[in-house]
Amino acid sequence: MGDFSILNIKDHLIERHVDLNLHKPLLDDENISAIFLCYNLSGQLCGYQRYRPLGDKKIFNNPYHGRYYTYRKQQTVTVWGAESYFISNGPIFITEGIFDAARITERNCSAFAMLCNSPPKDYKNWLQMLARPTIAICDNDQAGIELSKFTDFYEIAPDGDLGSSPNDYVSYLLTKYASL
Repeated sequence: MGDFSILNIKDHLIERHVDLNLHKPLLDDENISAIFLCYNLSGQLCGYQRYRPLGDKKIFNNPYHGRYYTYRKQQTVTVWGAESYFISNGPIFITEGIFDAARITERNCSAFAMLCNSPPKDYKNWLQMLARPTIAICDNDQAGIELSKFTDFYEIAPDGDLGSSPNDYVSYLLTKYASL
């Protein structure tokens, strides 16, 4: 991803394909972190994910030391990328993480990050109510396969996850599912 000692968080997010105009993360250059706000489709703030590229990925959901910290209001379907719902009328791509979904939204297609690989069961009903086809782009591991149970179609990212996949794979996905 580059040398974080010389990268600021804005440049880092752009490098990771985040459309800063669409998603509007809160940036903290001093602590090299970003907060991604999560909404429901009614526009209500339901949670957030703090991303610290220098944080330890092995420390799970710790706001001070972990790479990712996610907070969700209980009993609320919370996704990142709800603002992309209105980009197109085509299918909605469902991913585990923000940087996976950002690969889709940067190309003017709708994508939601579930911020986990096994969402609560009420997410499946919520996705069905959207009345648009859903395609899970699953990480290439056993945990990633869990996400496939929530959507109409699924693909397994061959390079581990969509966020680190080559541009031609992202183009292939968008072309394959464009007619849905």
